[in-house]
Amino acid sequence: MATEDVPRAIENPAVQGVSLTGSDSAGAAVAREAGANVKRSVLELGGSDPFIVLDGERMDRTLDAAAKGRLSNTGQSCVASKRFIVIGEVYDAFLAGLRDRFAALAPGDPADPATTFGPMSSERQAETVMEQVEDARAAGATVVVGGRRPDHRGAFIEPTILTDVNPSMRAYHEELFGPVAVVHRAQDENEAVALANDSPFGLGGSVFCADVERARRVADRIESGMVFINHPAMSRPELPFGGIKRSGYGRELADLGMQEFANRKLICVVDPDAPLGSFAG
Repeated sequence: MATEDVPRAIENPAVQGVSLTGSDSAGAAVAREAGANVKRSVLELGGSDPFIVLDGERMDRTLDAAAKGRLSNTGQSCVASKRFIVIGEVYDAFLAGLRDRFAALAPGDPADPATTFGPMSSERQAETVMEQVEDARAAGATVVVGGRRPDHRGAFIEPTILTDVNPSMRAYHEELFGPVAVVHRAQDENEAVALANDSPFGLGGSVFCADVERARRVADRIESGMVFINHPAMSRPELPFGGIKRSGYGRELADLGMQEFANRKLICVVDPDAPLGSFAG
């Protein structure tokens, strides 16, 4: 469907609701059309999910989860882990371990079973991500590993880790829809939560900690639609999926998803011999 056909489709009387998975700018456009036609809408948009590390327990597992959460589908997932916020005492060990895992990957043909790292969806998307990386580099960010286009045919970007990223950089506020991780050091839980919430997005997030009750307290303070403890964010049919802020509204999947487009109708039967009460509304 062409972009210019979307308003016409939404205003069609046969269409009772609208659901979009896409960018926040596309979501805003669809929401305007749905609102103008007084129709329900559900928006599942971009994300910049935080991955908070509160201790060094089972660090190898945490690092495996971090690499998988960031690089699955070459980082092209709305609910991928994108910002890694690590408590100071384990920051160095985490950064070194993540660097080693990223550096061990090499680009290859996606059809080859031996390939460990595939290309971006398009050359245009690869260029967009590289512009974000170059913007951060020029503004003083540190490229720990990667940060280049490898000498390989296709829309490849090296798995990249950025540190020293601050609010003056695009990589701080924008979604990095590719194999680029931003790693922040936090002095304590409060700073970790503040960094996690300093984003226009609020889709998913993760908290890694051996003390599950501590992780629950931190998870409760994160501004997002979903938080997973000791696991990267994920999507399953039985779990409601969706975000807040510029990550959209409404829920997909599970019972909450089924209710989004269900009309909840009241039919109230009153005894004909009962006295008439007051009318309101």
